[in-house]
Order: sequence, then C-alpha cells, then structure tokens
Amino acid sequence: MKTFLSAVVGALLLIPAAARADRAERVEERGERMERQGERREEHGERLEKKAAANERTAAELRKVGHVKAADALDRRADRQERRGERMVKQGERREKRGERVEHRGEALEHRK
Repeated sequence: MKTFLSAVVGALLLIPAAARADRAERVEERGERMERQGERREEHGERLEKKAAANERTAAELRKVGHVKAADALDRRADRQERRGERMVKQGERREKRGERVEHRGEALEHRK
C-alpha cells in the first residue's frame, strides 16, 4: 500500500514538469511561426514598394504623352502602395523581433525546473 501511494505521489509530482515542457514547446513553435510570418510580411512590403516605383515610372511616361489626369491617379496609387509597403516592412520587422523573444522565452521555459 505504501509503495502504491508513493508511486502515485511521484507521478503527480512529474505531471507539472511534463505540462511545462509541452507549453515550452508550443511557445517556442509560436515564436518560430511569428518569425516566419514577419519575414513573409517584409517581403510582401518590399514587393509593394517595387510595384509603387513601377507605377511612378508609368505615370511619368503617361505625363510625357499628355495624359495628366491618369498620371496623377497613378501617382496617388503609387504613393498609397509605397506607404502600405513601408508599413508592412515595419510590421514584419516588429513581428520577427517579437517572434525571437517568444522563442527565447519558450527555450527558457524548457530549461527551467
């Protein structure tokens, strides 16, 4: 009876450590996922900025031909895209940093007793 009870107590003492390890693993994976999302967001923002630059070049060509209103509209669109791209790049950088911190926290949880 005494050995049975000590085995039960021992098992109950191990449960929190196993739960912590599982949580640490999830937190670490979440951090890695956030980093990847941040990288993708940065890339998307850079693509938007390139597209905006192409629109500005097209607007300049339209202006040379004499289509001023269309060129102005394209310029406004390019400005919006450029601002959106810059914003996405910043968000991506922030998300990547946050992901690194979360991943580090997961590793710290894993090594904690």
